[in-house]
Amino acid sequence: MTGPTGPTGPTGTAGATGATGATTVSDYLSAYSTPTAPVTSGNALEFDKNATLTGTALSHMEGASTVTINTQGTYYVAYSGTVSPKSGTSSFPVNNLLTFRLNGTNIPGAASQHVFSAANQTESQSFSAVFAVTSVPASFVVYSAGGNFNYSNTSLNVVKLG
Repeated sequence: MTGPTGPTGPTGTAGATGATGATTVSDYLSAYSTPTAPVTSGNALEFDKNATLTGTALSHMEGASTVTINTQGTYYVAYSGTVSPKSGTSSFPVNNLLTFRLNGTNIPGAASQHVFSAANQTESQSFSAVFAVTSVPASFVVYSAGGNFNYSNTSLNVVKLG
C-alpha cells in the first residue's frame, strides 16, 4: 500500500548554461539577369538586378559583373543559368567553361563545362562552391571561357557562412 504524496521540496540550484543556438545568416546576395546577354570568351557574366542584398559583407551594383566581398570569412556561392552559342559561331565543337574566380584566380573545383556540337543547342548550367576569403576587399565573378556565348535566366546567390 502506498501513502499520500508528501510536500514538494525546495528548488535546487540552477544547472549549467546550455550551448548557444544556431546563428542566422545575416549577409547574403541574390542577383539575377533575365534578358539574354552575350559574353565573349575571357569575360565575366553581368547580373542586371539584385533580388536581395542584406548585410555589409557583400556589395554588388546592378548591371555589374563583380561582387565585392568586404568581410573575411567562409562563403557559399551558387550559380544557375542557360547558355547557348552566340549567333555567328561557325566552328564546332565549341567548349563552354564557367568558373568562379576570386581576385582573378579560379576557385578550385568551382566550374561547369559543356561542349556544344551545333549552333541551335541550349544547355542549363549550375554549380556551387564553398570558399574562404582571407583578405578584403575581394572581387568575385562568374567567368566565361572557351568561346562566345549567350547567357539567359541567370542567378547568383552568395551567402556568408561564418
